[in-house]
Amino acid sequence: MTVPMRTAAEAARAIADTLRERGLPHAIGGALALGVAGVPRGTQDVDLNVFVGPEQLPDVIEALRALGVQLDSEAAIDAARADGMFIGVWDGMRIDVFVPSIPISHEAAATRVIIRVGGWEGSFLSPEAIAVFKLLFFRLKDRVDLERLVAVRGDRLDRTYIRRWIVDMMGEDDERVLAWDALCARALDTRPR
Repeated sequence: MTVPMRTAAEAARAIADTLRERGLPHAIGGALALGVAGVPRGTQDVDLNVFVGPEQLPDVIEALRALGVQLDSEAAIDAARADGMFIGVWDGMRIDVFVPSIPISHEAAATRVIIRVGGWEGSFLSPEAIAVFKLLFFRLKDRVDLERLVAVRGDRLDRTYIRRWIVDMMGEDDERVLAWDALCARALDTRPR
């Protein structure tokens, strides 16, 4: 196993700076965005959302390759088209790049937030977009992250907005909607009175 030469935060900053310099709209997602939303969790990879159409995808790939991210351009374009994402590797670190493939992707672009971390300023997914994506993935770690996000953000998290997006995409009876409703109910029950 290769030990990464930089932390996930350092890698995300370098990638974000390069994309910003090239005028390619993006937002850092995953555990790093969760951390700036107030829920720190360790990570050894970078999740990145790029808000470009298919015609600009080669520019994103070129920007990543210029940094040293290893990926096959054709395979990345094919994966983006088929899966809504592609994967690169930078000195042993996985870089997941998500492209607009569903309506919430465009909404995530519109609601991204600029956060200052130390002396650096970067674009991150909003807490609400993080929650919607975590509900879509719905892995165990995502559900744990959601519990913590709701607890930490409290009334600063637009729960109605999140629910509306999940219902619109998955339907009122989907297990994600039911889980979200139960999570919000538990959060209300534990709130100080």
